[in-house]
Amino acid sequence: MVTLANSQQSSDTASTPAKTAHEQRVNGFPVENKIRDMQFKLAHNLQCSLDLRTTLEMFFSNIQEAVTLSGMTYQTPNNATSYQLGQMRVHTASYSIAANDQHLGKIIFSRAKKFVEVELAALEMLLGVLYYPLKNALLYQQALHNSLRDPLTGIGNKAAWQAAYSREVKLAQRHKLDLSLLVIDIDHFKAVNDSYGHQCGDKFLKHLATGMEHSLRETDQVFRFGGEEFVVLLNNTSLQHAALTAERIRVQVAMSPVRFNETDYCGTISIGVAHLEDSDDADSLFNRADKAMYESKRAGRNKVSCL
Repeated sequence: MVTLANSQQSSDTASTPAKTAHEQRVNGFPVENKIRDMQFKLAHNLQCSLDLRTTLEMFFSNIQEAVTLSGMTYQTPNNATSYQLGQMRVHTASYSIAANDQHLGKIIFSRAKKFVEVELAALEMLLGVLYYPLKNALLYQQALHNSLRDPLTGIGNKAAWQAAYSREVKLAQRHKLDLSLLVIDIDHFKAVNDSYGHQCGDKFLKHLATGMEHSLRETDQVFRFGGEEFVVLLNNTSLQHAALTAERIRVQVAMSPVRFNETDYCGTISIGVAHLEDSDDADSLFNRADKAMYESKRAGRNKVSCL
């Protein structure tokens, strides 16, 4: 179940031969039966949470009874994300967590003192207990991620928007920070679906979402609010700079046709911009941005309006 990928030790120290059960007792190191008991205890404790970080923290804390560690790093498959607990030191032991051709990532243990063979054996036995709790935590994390993503465009959905919007408004009010909001609506989207078909409409939605992400900073957040409507949160952004960002998005969309069935479709968007004022709450800020978007519609569409 658990494959030892690499055990790295300093090159200037000779390897230590495996100790006997008697030597393990003399040095206070748990014998095999003790490790078995710890496996049962660990298996029970790791069922308490589906949160990935909590599962890793619980594992790191529990195995200290068998092997003293300074730090532990977990790397998700393809090194997409890394979680570090404690402090990484000079000596490390790395393990690949895999079973039935399913790779769950890599665990790296670390400390200042060199690992001995019996400790590495104990770590491998205890790692075997981690496989299913880790797998469940990763599946749960993916499910949470999917629940906050729009399945068509891959950007945040309305549920993700509601959580992020509430958080950003509170942070901006507490710390007196600039916060601006864009409400974006595709012009004549029903006509697009009626004339070109829903496949073309879906392609344009994905095209718009991708284009907006490329036009924004990493700290900006874009969400599909519903149907053909999108919202963008711009933290630390004044009304003037938010209007410039909105205009950049508008031009980028208007100048980037979507190819569908040998035909180029040029869509446009209308954008409303609002900035969080001292008298605002979350509802009033959104209502002003939404009203500004309708001002753009009334002004002929393919425009940016600020309120």
